[in-house]
Amino acid sequence: MNRMILSATLAVALAAGDAQAQAAVPVAAEPTPTPDAARLWRGTVYFRVTVNGDTTGADTAVLRVDGGHFAASDRMHLMGTSTAVEARMALPSLAPVSTTGVQEAGGQHGEVRLAYGAGRVRGTVGLPGAAPAEIDAEVPAGTWDYAGLAPVIMALPLRAGAIWTIPAYSPYVRAVTRFRVEVGAVETVETAMRPVRAFRVRLTGGPAEMLYWFSEAEPRWEVKSQIPAYGVSVEARSRTP
Repeated sequence: MNRMILSATLAVALAAGDAQAQAAVPVAAEPTPTPDAARLWRGTVYFRVTVNGDTTGADTAVLRVDGGHFAASDRMHLMGTSTAVEARMALPSLAPVSTTGVQEAGGQHGEVRLAYGAGRVRGTVGLPGAAPAEIDAEVPAGTWDYAGLAPVIMALPLRAGAIWTIPAYSPYVRAVTRFRVEVGAVETVETAMRPVRAFRVRLTGGPAEMLYWFSEAEPRWEVKSQIPAYGVSVEARSRTP
């Protein structure tokens, strides 16, 4: 579903470089269209997570409609840590409603709880081993949630050559980051299920470049993703409706 959950696992390292990375983002070449949840596949995708050759990581992502919201949840086990995150978004625009998450690492517990409304985000965030911090910040109209960013991008009218800027709030740096989305050509991605034709999407502006492959066919799903700087590769193994 999204690799934003991996940023939670690597949060301390990623946060340190965020401010410098944001400054390098150029202005988008065109206005960002409104996402539409109708473009998204709904079901469960099981991923294999590889970090610098270690293939023991696993991730389960679920996209569903629940309680009048679009819910994107992710459970990852990686390098001795476990993380579970759920982002809830309004239908059909995927505007952020709330994000909850827990992380266990080295016997330490971390947790994030955010709620969006009336132009603000409120809640708490705490990394494993750190005291929770209160959040009460203004978020400009058109700001998305960091944990739900991949579904938002998938729900755009993807086409080769498109370039957009998408602002997203991250509780780990307590700021809005302006991400640059560059849609590349459609490629054929080999998966454990079958070859899948997918758009290659490059995401920059945060602490590390992220690459996604989102299926060309709608309803759309995440086929593969990478964080090259950290030697991370996430590949779909199977999916169920």
